[in-house]
Amino acid sequence: MRSWGSNFFAALLALAGVCRVPAAESATALALRLAREATVAAEEKDTATYLAKMEEAVALRPDYPRMLVNLAAAQVAAGQPDEAIATLGRLAKLGVNSPVEKSADFAPLKARKDFEAVVKKLAANAHPSGPGEIAFSLRGVTGLMEGIAWRAKTGEFFFGDVHGRAIWVRGKDETLRRLTPEGEDLYGVFGLAIDEAGETIWAATSAVPAMRGFAPDLDGRAALAEIDLTSGAVRRVLPAGGGAGDRYPHVLGDLALGEDGTVWVTDSGAPILWRLAPGGSALEPWVESNEFMSVQGIVVLGDVAVVSDFAGGLLRVDLVARQVRRLEPPADTSLIGIDGLALAPSGHLLAVQNGLRPSRVLRIQMEGTADAILAVKVIESGHLAMAAPSLGCLGTGGDFFYIGNAGWSRFDQHDSQPTPPRAVPIYRTKLPKSGK
Repeated sequence: MRSWGSNFFAALLALAGVCRVPAAESATALALRLAREATVAAEEKDTATYLAKMEEAVALRPDYPRMLVNLAAAQVAAGQPDEAIATLGRLAKLGVNSPVEKSADFAPLKARKDFEAVVKKLAANAHPSGPGEIAFSLRGVTGLMEGIAWRAKTGEFFFGDVHGRAIWVRGKDETLRRLTPEGEDLYGVFGLAIDEAGETIWAATSAVPAMRGFAPDLDGRAALAEIDLTSGAVRRVLPAGGGAGDRYPHVLGDLALGEDGTVWVTDSGAPILWRLAPGGSALEPWVESNEFMSVQGIVVLGDVAVVSDFAGGLLRVDLVARQVRRLEPPADTSLIGIDGLALAPSGHLLAVQNGLRPSRVLRIQMEGTADAILAVKVIESGHLAMAAPSLGCLGTGGDFFYIGNAGWSRFDQHDSQPTPPRAVPIYRTKLPKSGK
């Protein structure tokens, strides 16, 4: 789910403190646990333990911006200013922005020219880059637009509304109309996928506090919905878990279709990748892994899936062997905080990274069938109207379209009530029409 915002790192530390994985700790979970223990040591003024724990955490996950900030703070506290400046230099190379100059932890460095230089580099990372083209805007939106899909046959865009528990469609006449009927058949609608052969739009739906009609007894419920692509009629709703012995809250956030029609669904509330087989009548918990901490986006490449884990980065899932391994990012790159994934015609992955600041769109070059990550390029970053982007899809002209600001923050304090109408920007990133 995409509502952590500025509390992203705190939420990850909370995950590390919850027993929700089926096996031994992954490197990510261990690093987060060490970071949590380091925070406790800092509060207790135990500088030696604070530094040692943060050094261990960063050794495991050097791509975590907040861990680098905390390590630098520990180094300052331990009387290691040169090491702290070097650590902040590593942070700047990740391309993220962090206002370290405003923190009292770094007050002892403020007179140093090298600290001033790294602060400037961090500030420069917040500058917009990429074309930042807004293809169109959805007008008069009162809900929370999270999911997006494009239907090539008609040129229509479809949008999942978490608050309104609905799917909306934007036709060639540029008007937005509700596709699904009013009612409570659906939970909040997240990711969407279109199955043209089956005249179906599949929707990942979850009960979350931002949803209209949310009640505490609904918390943790989620389902895959099959919806008629033309009429919007809800054909069936298939719950995730909920049976005897189910110990997880479920949040189905995204999905993808396999070549054979299998529907694969991610669950950020449980360490599970769900499967609906062609002709199947129920979701199956197909892969369960200790690498799954908060799984978000997914693309399917034959018998392999690549999923984005908000805490872990990109994971490669062998759908036959049911094995999961983390894909190491290139040096000076961070792939945590990725929400949506899409597959470009060139074979590159396109990733919407909204868990770091600034928000970015990445193009990721893979080796083989997602055997390794070869290169990562930032193609959009820091545009004013993409402060909180959500999911994206390939659309008109084979370009990448994504929601610039889903609107999560508008529902933080509104008790699931509609908010004043607004425009929701839909960005377009033009993609190369070759394998370049």
